[in-house]
Amino acid sequence: MKKFGICLETVNFFKKPDFVDQILKIIRDEIYDFVQLIVFSDSYDDTHAIIQEKMQGIRSVIHAPFYDIDTGNSDLLESNLRKLKDAQKFADLLCSDIIILHPGRGDGEEYLSETIRQIKMINDPRIVVENLPYNPQGHLLHGSSPENIKRIIDETGCKFCFDFAHATCAANSLGRNVYDDFAKYNALQPILYHLSDGDFSEIIDEHLHLGLGNYDIAKILKKFTSENSEIVLETRHANPTITDLWLKDMQYIKELGL
Repeated sequence: MKKFGICLETVNFFKKPDFVDQILKIIRDEIYDFVQLIVFSDSYDDTHAIIQEKMQGIRSVIHAPFYDIDTGNSDLLESNLRKLKDAQKFADLLCSDIIILHPGRGDGEEYLSETIRQIKMINDPRIVVENLPYNPQGHLLHGSSPENIKRIIDETGCKFCFDFAHATCAANSLGRNVYDDFAKYNALQPILYHLSDGDFSEIIDEHLHLGLGNYDIAKILKKFTSENSEIVLETRHANPTITDLWLKDMQYIKELGL
């Protein structure tokens, strides 16, 4: 049976405690199956005690900070390792075997090879690399093609998280066929998937709630995930305070009859 995760940010635990309680309740009520905890840099000391208390008994996967870790930049190695440390400590705390990592900024061999070098230096078997869009808001990224991701996996031994929206946007940016790229990514045996809705012709991912875009969600789930896949709904709202939209996401999936 497919399992579905829902996102929480470490800062939510002190900025939106009521919202956190609602999210954790719908997991304990078995509407969702697990949490993807998105780590903000330097948040461990302030939040680990309350996160450990509130998430007791809940499965989690960890998402490393993505705004301020750039493994493609050799000048940021020391900073990257320091900021990743919080994600590693949260993985230890919550007994998670997954730490999702974005490859980073910069397009070309120089940046891709630097990301590979830094992941080797991190040397943590929990690292799971995620494919990225190519050109969000003028910042070129690597890890944005199946070939990039295969290089990283082959040369570091890390595992793979397949983000459908990122793949769609990257293919559109690069003039590639979206579904052909989906098949190539899926052949890399991802251990986790990220799913959201959006405009299938766009180059910037919107992380829309399901049914608010024009992605063929039924086709994506039927053709590119297996019966036992773990899928994080990376749908979001600018200022979440209640869980209604995430409950609608799950109802949408149930109505697909998958």
